Amino acid sequence: MTKEQALKRAALAFALLGLGALAIVGRLVQLQVLQHDHWAALAKAVQEDVVIIPQRRGTIYDRSGLPLAQDVPGYSIALDNYHMTKPELLVGLLQEVLGLAPDEAAAKVYRESYFTWLARGVDKEAGDRLREQARELGIRGLLFFDTWVRSYPQGLLAPEVLGVVGVDGQGLEGLELAFDELLRGSPARYHVLRGRDGRVYDLWVEDPGTPGQDLALALDARFQRVCEEKVAWGVETFKAGRGFALIMDPESGAVLALAQYPRFTPDTPDPALLHSWAVTDVFEPGSTFKALVGLAALDQGLITPDTMFNGDSPYIVDGVRIENATGKSYGTITFRAAIVWSVNTVLLQVALRLGAERLYDYLVRMGFGRPTGIELPGEAAGILKPPEEWRDLDLAVASFGQGVAVTGVQLGTAFCALANGGTLPRPHIIAGHQESVCEVASPSACSSMREMMRAAVASPSGTCHWIEQVSEAARGLEVAAKSGTGQKAVPEGGYSNEYVFGDVVAMFPWYSPQYVILVGYDDLPAKRWNPYEEQVEYVWGGSTAGPTVGQIIQGLAELGLISP
Repeated sequence: MTKEQALKRAALAFALLGLGALAIVGRLVQLQVLQHDHWAALAKAVQEDVVIIPQRRGTIYDRSGLPLAQDVPGYSIALDNYHMTKPELLVGLLQEVLGLAPDEAAAKVYRESYFTWLARGVDKEAGDRLREQARELGIRGLLFFDTWVRSYPQGLLAPEVLGVVGVDGQGLEGLELAFDELLRGSPARYHVLRGRDGRVYDLWVEDPGTPGQDLALALDARFQRVCEEKVAWGVETFKAGRGFALIMDPESGAVLALAQYPRFTPDTPDPALLHSWAVTDVFEPGSTFKALVGLAALDQGLITPDTMFNGDSPYIVDGVRIENATGKSYGTITFRAAIVWSVNTVLLQVALRLGAERLYDYLVRMGFGRPTGIELPGEAAGILKPPEEWRDLDLAVASFGQGVAVTGVQLGTAFCALANGGTLPRPHIIAGHQESVCEVASPSACSSMREMMRAAVASPSGTCHWIEQVSEAARGLEVAAKSGTGQKAVPEGGYSNEYVFGDVVAMFPWYSPQYVILVGYDDLPAKRWNPYEEQVEYVWGGSTAGPTVGQIIQGLAELGLISP
């Protein structure tokens, strides 16, 4: 090789080396300068994790300060799958301590991942036991995050009011959902640092978060427990599909108890049972509406308790025969007697005297046809047609609670106005003062109606006499009440012959009520066998919800919560 050829070869080699170096430098510039953020983020994603853990959720208290829902310390437990040891032992341990199913435990343990949630919201005792047994067995790779677990120290009390919380600490139903933002605060952030091999080397709290705020209720756990027990008794005794009980303070509109049966339990975890159907569902109230229609007529000066009416059956309206219960005719009777005996043909005449415009105006002022604003989610507005759509027949059947649909809270609140002298309160389950909504009727009209409702309880032939029959305490409280038996509409049109809705609204003492109690039963069998009379008899709201009201009054009295 000549000297000239050697020089050319060397120059070519240097050129190639230069081009290679230039490519490397260019690539370094691309990676470290132009694409620095991209690759830094990728490396951080591989080596660092941020885990979000809910902070302590606010406590929910009843009106006496008793905790109904509160957070207690616990763990959320995860697994570093690539660096665990003894997977077969871990699968068994997860089944034993955390109660995971065999397939679920195996799927979590053998998953190919740096991070797998094993369980969230684990109580502290179970978490500590898992940690200790894993250490004794030489199992590695478990990650324990301090967190909070929702607990209900009063047991399964008022689940349809309180609601539930999901594993991520978010409210899912009831007050837990309605006040989720206030209760949950801001979550804690944990930083997880990994080495190049993916192993977790460090774990620290990046942001401790902010605890949620507490919530105080108007609900009283003692009243609630009595209502839950007695409405369950009533559903089982009278073979109803479901039932609810409501107790309110008529002056303030505070809801002291809101119970239902069947209830949400671990054995009956139906999500629908977490909805308070006295808030979310509507029903035709039946003859309880007679007291409200009568109140409107008394307030207008159209009638007095002694106004005489023809109580015969049937009464023809728009060509339609309207009967009294069981078709009974009463002859000429006073309005007072019509309330005591719940006479359809008298009340429809009262409604016709009022007319559509006036009756509609009173019903709107009583809170029907619109949500009350109670703080529970999913409240229904009810059904109340505008007066221009009412014929005489609509007026007539509305007088005994047909053709209108209401919620339990609407009905209870309207009777609060009757109880307190004519002011519609704003129903509320959260503690605190609420401004009243509007004036409904005069104090004198309210007092007259309550006196007639008192006779419906005190008279042996009154439709609510069952209240005092089952409750010695009720006999000393001078209870006033109105019963109702509503027909149930069926999807194909018309009404069911097999089932009815039964309800009773009571208040005591009649001259200055301190409490309003409403009990309602849905899907009551319309008839039942009476073994004492050896015959089939009709089922009424007074004979089903009435005894339940008496049982509730007796239960409250035995706890010293009410007295004559």
